[in-house]
Amino acid sequence: MERSIGSARGAMRVDLKPPAWATHLLSDLTDWQRCPVPVAEIEPSELPDDVYFEYAYLDHDGNRREDPDNPNPRLNPYWKYACNLAGADYRPGRFARLGPGRPAGTVRRRDVASSGFGRRHYLIYSPAGYANTTLPLILFQDGKAYFGWGKAPRVLDHLLAADLVSAAHLVFVPPVARTREYAFNDSYLEFLVEELLPDAERQVPCDGRRAAWGASLGGLLSANLAWRYPELFQTVVAQSGAFNFDPRQDPDDPFGGASWFVEHVATSGRQRPLRWYLTCGTLEWLIDSNRRLAEVLRDQGYDVALHERHAGHNWVNWNDGFSAALLDILGRWRRSP
Repeated sequence: MERSIGSARGAMRVDLKPPAWATHLLSDLTDWQRCPVPVAEIEPSELPDDVYFEYAYLDHDGNRREDPDNPNPRLNPYWKYACNLAGADYRPGRFARLGPGRPAGTVRRRDVASSGFGRRHYLIYSPAGYANTTLPLILFQDGKAYFGWGKAPRVLDHLLAADLVSAAHLVFVPPVARTREYAFNDSYLEFLVEELLPDAERQVPCDGRRAAWGASLGGLLSANLAWRYPELFQTVVAQSGAFNFDPRQDPDDPFGGASWFVEHVATSGRQRPLRWYLTCGTLEWLIDSNRRLAEVLRDQGYDVALHERHAGHNWVNWNDGFSAALLDILGRWRRSP
């Protein structure tokens, strides 16, 4: 494995030397499982010099394995075999590399008995001194990941300590059958709005300002949720939103659908005002659908921002963009109480 600066200014040359046991390369550039590259066809490539790039190899038994020659710490919390390379100009996002520690505020562990989804567990975080204060509320899908890997409560603590944002209550909802619940499941949207949110807001008072937040399929669900219930939500944050999903596709195939939600927005016309904060990696297969959604929303007069980062579809990318998104949302709410 080599990493060297190529001839083009601002480019990182990646020249991977696969181990003898490797049969295929998996990486951000191959959408990982969709189109692995046989090792005989691996060629050097140039990536932007602020890139964060993940890859691994397949062996003869079809196992995913790390590159034994890559010394960099493994940062992907789910895929321990995912190695990484970073360009000379890559910088982690603010507070994206927090060490061990505990949130300073109050964590409430709740469960709600749903008529359609059984007993469901979730968490509420209130910053220190705000446990019973009427505040905005942010609803996170993939709640366990955002609470743990994303360290969302601690990032909020740091932004508050720096006097950069207003406080908010954070609600973290983990899925059970993630794909089935997140991919155009009207019953799940109703569960969130009619059962979980009322339970949460009986614990922590909400001032009427709410944001729906998620990554990947959670980003699609959050967008769909706010679109369906604009009287409840004023803001959507979708990190690498899976906007190329289609309700008619195989829900277990993330690559096989059309951009149904994008076209639905395009043909539905403008709803009530929504603020859209979209992020996506330029190495992701989702980048085109995110760009298309941003274009459609702008054409309809929505307040929309699309932030692109030279990275793939992973939690390092989402962590790197998390504090900036939180600063944008809560900073705006601070300026406009």
